Amino acid sequence: ELPASALRMDANLTQGTSCLGPSKVVSAMQNMVASYKPQDVFKSEGMRSLRNVAFPPDLADKDLPTFDTSSTDLGRVLPAKRNCEYIYRMMCNGFALRSRFNMLPLHRVCYYHSHDSVEVAVRNLGEGLDKDDVFIFSISIGGGRGTDVDCLGMTPLHILACSTKHHLEMYRMLIRRYPHQLYTEDVWGDIPLLYALWGRAPREVVDFLATSMKKHGKSCLIDWEKMIETLCLGLAPIACLEYLVEVNRSIFPDQTLKYVDWNGMVRILCTKAKASEEHVQRFISLCNDSLHAGKSIDLKLVSLKLAREEKFGFKPFWLRIGIPDRLLLLDEEWREIDSLIKSCPTGSSERNVRKRHELMKTIIHKLALYEAMAQMRVLELALWKAKIEESDMCHVQSKSYRSRCRVTCGADVVVPNVMEYIIDLGIK
Repeated sequence: ELPASALRMDANLTQGTSCLGPSKVVSAMQNMVASYKPQDVFKSEGMRSLRNVAFPPDLADKDLPTFDTSSTDLGRVLPAKRNCEYIYRMMCNGFALRSRFNMLPLHRVCYYHSHDSVEVAVRNLGEGLDKDDVFIFSISIGGGRGTDVDCLGMTPLHILACSTKHHLEMYRMLIRRYPHQLYTEDVWGDIPLLYALWGRAPREVVDFLATSMKKHGKSCLIDWEKMIETLCLGLAPIACLEYLVEVNRSIFPDQTLKYVDWNGMVRILCTKAKASEEHVQRFISLCNDSLHAGKSIDLKLVSLKLAREEKFGFKPFWLRIGIPDRLLLLDEEWREIDSLIKSCPTGSSERNVRKRHELMKTIIHKLALYEAMAQMRVLELALWKAKIEESDMCHVQSKSYRSRCRVTCGADVVVPNVMEYIIDLGIK
């Protein structure tokens, strides 16, 4: 278990609001070190989406953390060096973050601006931009221009968008001088707008970024699918995705989201992001209600593919994804389907995978049968009601007469003939 301080730090960083001071970041890292052996690397689920972080230049080699190269965003992109302070730690990728802002003073100003008042932050950025024009801007460690990127491929605008504090005037100053940064991608292929949405920056900031992109990049198309995929992989709150949809519909109505692979996004949430059932269901509701993309999301197909193709970490609720609304409509006597889902095998053997796939097909088959039976009941009741309404009102209150109407309403002839057109048990 991670210390509470580390979890609080990571909750902000994971949501893209990661401009904490280096002392807080290092303190949280040191707390984590206390619960790990020195040679271990950070594999915490909470650290998986950590991106915008820097370590102070005076941090000792032995205190530099190593991020797992397979499960964390930082570990996958940072270069590794030998950590001479620890013989048993052959490689460490924390070195790059310690020297992240060397020769990049504008980046440094944007990273630490949240510790200053609005007036001081704006003044520091203005002075930096003025000196940047003549190639001599220097804050404690020398040169560098605002057109440069750091070891993570981030521009000053990226770092500003990741902050916990947002000053609209600073965005205006940066974009006025360097409009190309609006479309510059970092090493993960993401633009500043993504981080503003991920961190749920104020609406005025997000609107300014979006309208500026439309103004300065009229011929450029935003990769909305890539942004949605990043938010899904990072298990961003559904509110972030709702924010993205709102911005797309209000500012970029010509760049529709209907071509996004929503089936693929649901699979990413389940398999790579390890999202909870509640999170996945809320995402599906967002797609159906806000995007009107219900026709492009084949949830039954998603469940079948998950059952057939995913070996490790299988969750029984993945089967329920394809039939959630249909299950709610069943009578209590047909709730055996829910029991089947709960009994689904979760092992990684080929036998269990086959059982899961067959179980999903059985569930769909039973569900179609139950729904057809329910439709037949409705049809029978409609025929019975029509027969009763043909009679005189004086006979309607008679129970025996109503029973005769049920027998003579023609349901025994109509229902079997209609059945073949209603029921569809074909399962691909």
